[in-house]
Amino acid sequence: HDLVSMLLEHFEEASQSQSDLSRLIRPYTAPDKSQTWRTCTNGDNKMGYTCGLWQLFHIMTIGVVEYNRHNNPIIPTRQVSEILRNYVEHFFQCEVCRLNFLDMYDNCAFDGCHRLSDKPSSNEHDWRELPMWLWETHNDVNTRLLGERMNQNNEPKPSQWESQQARWPSLYICPNCWREDKSWEEDEIFNHLHSMYWSGNPSYIKIPSEENEPNKSHRSIWKLGGFLLSVLSFVAWFVRLSKAHHHSGRHKKVDH
Repeated sequence: HDLVSMLLEHFEEASQSQSDLSRLIRPYTAPDKSQTWRTCTNGDNKMGYTCGLWQLFHIMTIGVVEYNRHNNPIIPTRQVSEILRNYVEHFFQCEVCRLNFLDMYDNCAFDGCHRLSDKPSSNEHDWRELPMWLWETHNDVNTRLLGERMNQNNEPKPSQWESQQARWPSLYICPNCWREDKSWEEDEIFNHLHSMYWSGNPSYIKIPSEENEPNKSHRSIWKLGGFLLSVLSFVAWFVRLSKAHHHSGRHKKVDH
């Protein structure tokens, strides 16, 4: 947390230029240059952005539950989901991904328009609807992408078992999360999300760095700092909007 605290304290300076950011974070980089830590990339440094973005969203939604447990005023779940939606609309560069997510959100996929509320609630079950809604949305995306990939390869449609395997967590990782009829245990799923994204035990892949790559450490520092700065910018934007209590009402759909 020292690096994050430092960047928050020197946010204006860190956002001035690449050289300023690199200078600020260099004292916090690991002395061992023989290996670097990666997550979401599966060993390919050109991959991982979308995976990392989903992880950030999961951390944020679980964080709302944690915040509401210990703070006042309560943050309404709809307020947070609107921020996620608008972030995707304005900053997600994958056009197809962006349009698909906006279509799901604006059309109240997974009953989001009723499960998420723009009014504060003192009931933790209401707060949990946010990370659970995002989890259902993410798994739907995974299942759809599996079908598209198999269709592109001229393979048969995914079987029920294959579709189940595309959903996270797998039966192997969390056997108590799933019932025999393929439905899920909500409390078990939430607890698994919490342990994964909030309990301080993230899973990383340790990959040997390439030898004799020029300016390797400088680029690694910049990538690390750039990612952290993006996260901090997102958090700062979230805090500003939370304080403003801005509600557009654009996506409310209530049956009469």
